[in-house]
Amino acid sequence: MGSGGHLADGPLEAELTALRARAYGVDADIGADPVAVARLAELEELHAASAGSAVAETGRVPGRSADTRSIDLGPGDSGDVRPGWWRRTRAGSFLAGAAVATAAAAVVAGWMLWTAPRPDLTLHATAASPSDQVLRLTDYARRQLVMKSTLSAYEPALGLEVWSARSVLDNDCLLVFEPVTDELLAVSCAPPPARPIVEIHDVPVAWTEKWTEQFPTGTAVRFVQTADTVEVWIYEGSNMRERGAT
Repeated sequence: MGSGGHLADGPLEAELTALRARAYGVDADIGADPVAVARLAELEELHAASAGSAVAETGRVPGRSADTRSIDLGPGDSGDVRPGWWRRTRAGSFLAGAAVATAAAAVVAGWMLWTAPRPDLTLHATAASPSDQVLRLTDYARRQLVMKSTLSAYEPALGLEVWSARSVLDNDCLLVFEPVTDELLAVSCAPPPARPIVEIHDVPVAWTEKWTEQFPTGTAVRFVQTADTVEVWIYEGSNMRERGAT
């Protein structure tokens, strides 16, 4: 997108002011508009260049040829025949443009992070030891070759217990128990660097499970193990039929 013109032009100056308000104002929303972000960076760079041009105009000596080769070089000069102030202005314009572009990118990244989906719950590890019930129910995960000696607890949620473990194959495992119904609801193992993910579902055949009473029929709850937590994602079903209704 070309800007055209000089930033002193009324429309360009007004456009820059409006974009700055969208980027830095109280109701900043520019992060959701990448075209506007790019335009802001473009106008800010033009603004910096315009400022440099203004300095160049005020620094010109009347009667002196515009040919900068006539300017004497001072001791230690790098050999650039242009005066020092000119080089400083150009460098400043470049750095200002780069800074604006970086700031614009940061606005976009921050906006994306802020609006990204987040888990409904985040469970942290605890120092709890496995109960006899957990040890017994882990036997039902024998097909995944889970080692009981490696069980490690996370915070309980939704009336459920969540545990991680290692398998004989050195895979990471995630297990979800419902203590009140004495059930192992789900187990999954995955080789690193993959992380185990398990889901439980609120369907009619599982209405003996107490956790389902909190949600409408059709709900799914996903447990995702990260490096040091377990994320809980709740996807509520749209079927609001009462339990036991025909």
